[in-house]
Amino acid sequence: MRPGGMATLTLAMGPDGTQWVLRELQEKYRWNFRMHYRFFRGARIRRRVCPHPNIVTSTCWGYNANFLPCEQLEYCPGENLAILICHKDPIVSRHLFPILRQACEAISHVHSQGYIHLDVKPENIIVWEQEGKLRVKLTDFDLSLRMSATRDQRKAGTPEYMAPEQLDGGRIGPETDIFAFGVMAYFLLTGKKPFAGESMNHMYTQKTSGRFQVQEPSKLVAGIAPKLNWLVMKCLECEPANRFPNMTYLLQELNRV
Repeated sequence: MRPGGMATLTLAMGPDGTQWVLRELQEKYRWNFRMHYRFFRGARIRRRVCPHPNIVTSTCWGYNANFLPCEQLEYCPGENLAILICHKDPIVSRHLFPILRQACEAISHVHSQGYIHLDVKPENIIVWEQEGKLRVKLTDFDLSLRMSATRDQRKAGTPEYMAPEQLDGGRIGPETDIFAFGVMAYFLLTGKKPFAGESMNHMYTQKTSGRFQVQEPSKLVAGIAPKLNWLVMKCLECEPANRFPNMTYLLQELNRV
């Protein structure tokens, strides 16, 4: 068993030997019905954007015997990208571009179905090799919303990856996920976060003041292609209008690197 955001993840096996993952809301949220709603909303969104080769599939959901929301997910025999980066796993250096492309394809598909993920980060990207092929899957839709949503959910997320407009409670959209993708790509390329203040308030100021200049990846790591360097920096523009217009356009540019 291991924690997974607001839920715990347990590897299970069916009578036929098939492995799957049981995802259950943490015990401390048993009577928090706002969290119940968020859990099931994420499960419904996951179902609506699947099947897709780069998204973890949900097979069913409901309540368990302890009145905790639960969800049955497909088993992916990999590790999340954050752990792979921190451990400097060779799979990252060998497959850097395919990881970025497949993650981009997953997010682009989510957007095409009318949703925003709102928690794009390495922890939610599962990576492994299977029969000589790289597999990348996006997971965790607990914070996801319809593009037309106007609720205060927009301020939820992981601060390091949240776009300025998300932190400020402004309008969110596909460009919000594009910013988070840029932070993830920056971390993948350099092993560092583009916004790393001494405190959360410091980081918030960096993102929202418009005065902080992110150091280009190519200045931290030699050999990064100029176009890839430009692509990451464009994702990290503080003004949403200055980023890529959509994830499909970003994927096209990534395929040209």
